[in-house]
Amino acid sequence: MSGILAAELRKLTSVRTTWIITGVGLVLVAFGAGFFIFEEQFSGPFLGTDPEVAAAIDQIGGMSPIVLVIGLLAMTTEFRHGTIGRTLQFTPSRTTVVGAKLLIGIGYGVLFFALGLVVVASLVAIRGQVPTVGAETWAAMWQGPVALALTAMFGVALGALLRNQVVAVAVSLIYLFIGETLVNQFFPEGARWMPFQALNAVFASEESMAAMPEGMILPLDPLVGLSVFLGYVVAFAVAAVVLMRRCDV
Repeated sequence: MSGILAAELRKLTSVRTTWIITGVGLVLVAFGAGFFIFEEQFSGPFLGTDPEVAAAIDQIGGMSPIVLVIGLLAMTTEFRHGTIGRTLQFTPSRTTVVGAKLLIGIGYGVLFFALGLVVVASLVAIRGQVPTVGAETWAAMWQGPVALALTAMFGVALGALLRNQVVAVAVSLIYLFIGETLVNQFFPEGARWMPFQALNAVFASEESMAAMPEGMILPLDPLVGLSVFLGYVVAFAVAAVVLMRRCDV
């Protein structure tokens, strides 16, 4: 298993697209967290309180689409370039191949959160505030990497189901930014149980919720949202393994 994990890691890190997309994601984290930390007109001065630090960390989770796309590419690149056959020659077990890619996705999600945390910590240090680390910050510290790891797994599983890279990326982003948004606009009670609405509940801080118009979104409790998204990930991962085992590549 260690051999295939090393091979999958090389595949992911040797592709320039991975580094470009990751870099863009970290720049967006810097913009999002920087606006929250340095902007004072709408949210007031950043004092480094426990809720404020947690909200700044939650900006990393706002880049979950970046992690989703990397997960999609980890699987669909094999089909796009026709290397999936070669991969299965070296590792005939399709379950093992999918499992290895899921594990690499977990690693990427955790790594992205760690890099984003460095960015946020640097901005807080530049702001000159001594952060207060309390219960909300600690919750953000474990919920963030878990949610992003699950997002990457979701991307890998969805990539195995759709296979076509262009279709997978396009369908995922359209669904994420348009599909769930429209459903949430007209049926917020039902929309909050959809995959990415449930995931967003993990990163919905009290500060961000207070700024939203009443009734615009009805998020689940963070732990409930995380559990719902985990259910989707497990279902898609099982479906991906079944499809890989039964269909030709």
